[in-house]
Amino acid sequence: RNLKESIQDGVSYMGHFLEKLSPLGRGLQPRLYQDSAGLRKAIRTELDSLRQKLSPYVDEVHQQVGKQLDELRQQLQPYTEELLDQVSLRARELRRHLVPSREVTAQLLDGADELQRFMAHYADKIAFHTDQVKDIFHPYAERLLTEIHRNVEELHRSVAPHARASPEQLNQHIQELSAKLTRNARDLHQQIQKNLEQLKAKLSLYPGSLGGPAAPPGRSREALAREVQRRVEEFRRDTYAQIQAFTRALDQETEEMRLKLSARPDPPEEPLDATPPPLEDLRARLDALWRDLALSLSERGG
Repeated sequence: RNLKESIQDGVSYMGHFLEKLSPLGRGLQPRLYQDSAGLRKAIRTELDSLRQKLSPYVDEVHQQVGKQLDELRQQLQPYTEELLDQVSLRARELRRHLVPSREVTAQLLDGADELQRFMAHYADKIAFHTDQVKDIFHPYAERLLTEIHRNVEELHRSVAPHARASPEQLNQHIQELSAKLTRNARDLHQQIQKNLEQLKAKLSLYPGSLGGPAAPPGRSREALAREVQRRVEEFRRDTYAQIQAFTRALDQETEEMRLKLSARPDPPEEPLDATPPPLEDLRARLDALWRDLALSLSERGG
């Protein structure tokens, strides 16, 4: 929702809130003192709910912290996009290297010995190219981890002047964010390596089916080509999904951090058995609250 709609919602909510308290203005002051604890709690609940609804739009701290966290996501986005590009590129290379050429058909026509030699050679070929792709992805994992640490440190410096949390709380929140993002990046790297291991295992099993005497060599080559295409596409699709899940987790972690860093400290609880304020004092406080909200909304909304 845009800012205009949010301001309208805030004004409507405040009007609804004041309606809830309207009995106070109709000569019902005895009720205030009969259930002062319950009324205090109800008022506090309504004010907290109102503050949560309006704070994203009238709160400079919230905006500044959100801006810094958006920059963190933007700094990491090129690395996840590059990983997606690399997955597509390496999948194409694996298909090109592992789909048997038409020359294989002629080799298989020479009999069982040629078939056995082809199978042994093909198993080595599968292992070589999948291990090569695994090695290619290692530097990307290290670069992603390095960027996470660098950008989280920059985030710490940037939000320190704006965060409402104490320095100790801020350090704790930032360390938690760094640990979560680091763990997610390492898990993603391990998932990619695991996907390649599974691809190698599945392709290595398949050439054994070429030994069936009923299958002509040409048909065997075509079947193997289809299997390579299917398995490599499976690897690409699964790895894509895992990288996208990492990106969604990044968005979720930064959103949770935004809420933590921009949250107002909880106000001290008033003792429930304290003497309730005079009705006039309560109405004066509500009038002052409304004036502050109206001023903030007019400043933000023009």
